[in-house]
Amino acid sequence: MDAQLQQISSKPNSEQPAAYQSLIDATASSQDAAGMRTILERLLSDAVPQAASRAAAAHFAQAIQAKMTSDATTDLLTWSLEQIKRQAQSFEACDATLRQALFSRLVDAGDYREAALVLGGTNVENSARQYSAAEKATLYVTVAETFLEEDESVDAEAYVSRASGLMRDVSASENWALHLRYRVTLARTLDARRKFLDASMRYYELSRADDAKIDREELTTLLAKAVTCALLGNAGPQRSRILTLLYKDERLDDLERSADFAGHARVLKRTVTGQLVRTRDTSQFMASLMPHQTALLSDGLTIPEAAMIQHNLVAVAHIYCNISIEHCAQLLDVAPGRVETTAAKMIAAGRLAASLDQVDGVLHFHATQNALDSFDESIKALCLGVNACYEHAEQLAA
Repeated sequence: MDAQLQQISSKPNSEQPAAYQSLIDATASSQDAAGMRTILERLLSDAVPQAASRAAAAHFAQAIQAKMTSDATTDLLTWSLEQIKRQAQSFEACDATLRQALFSRLVDAGDYREAALVLGGTNVENSARQYSAAEKATLYVTVAETFLEEDESVDAEAYVSRASGLMRDVSASENWALHLRYRVTLARTLDARRKFLDASMRYYELSRADDAKIDREELTTLLAKAVTCALLGNAGPQRSRILTLLYKDERLDDLERSADFAGHARVLKRTVTGQLVRTRDTSQFMASLMPHQTALLSDGLTIPEAAMIQHNLVAVAHIYCNISIEHCAQLLDVAPGRVETTAAKMIAAGRLAASLDQVDGVLHFHATQNALDSFDESIKALCLGVNACYEHAEQLAA
């Protein structure tokens, strides 16, 4: 190998790139990882003119990606990236191709976090090559998707945020698949970050997509995800509005007939109609939850347990003027301490109109307008206002 490299160095500068490329192809085809290392070390040294080394290094990365399949290839790619790090600005094309190749191998091996870190290291912002908004957004969305495979929601959110600033410059008609991937990834990120109500609306918007390219079953799955996130959200007016929106969706009956999502529809119906939701009602729904959706909270409850207790407290408030903590705990089938702690947090957050008498152990519910009725009244007032403006404009025109 050293003799061959020395022979190439003796050639005129104009002939060296082609000669290096021929040697690289032959070495890569023979799966000679040690030989490839020797070639790269030579290309990165001062012995090779930069005009020849850049082109040869770019071809080196492409040859590994296209021709090498041995078990040593992953180690070779990792080593090559480490070697080129010090001169990454001079060998940007090589660096980007090596990262793509290593990313694919790490994903195939199931090492998603490391794969995302490798691909995320690609220089697309300060590169000599001008990357388009679509190319940058594609890379950022891919990295975010890969981080989510390991439930690394913080890192995923950072890359989704980067993509967000670019999507307005990406044509929706020419890059509809990228726009769809971005929107799904954003919803998944909000879900993973436990921003369940925001995630629910994103999933619901996606489920309403009127596009023949999207399979109907996928839209049903997105609707089920919207229901899941809405049910896991904190009780309050926003959650009530989202749940009612989902409840009125004409596809809910299809969801209830589905073997996979029937539990979602049943829990949704009991929640919207103000019925108590007991453990036996949520077994199928709970079985479908992702690990981050069943995480343990600081108060010792899982996310779905906390959500159901909050809902049940609101449901009890529609029936009772006041109720003892003990009696409420029996109704909800939880420990009295759980009821008291949850009620206190909801009252403090303004999500439960009540007061807590800790001395006598009694919850006093305050009469208040139903959140949905209040929302309907606001819509009614808005419509009447618009109608009045229209009538006034007609009078002025006459």
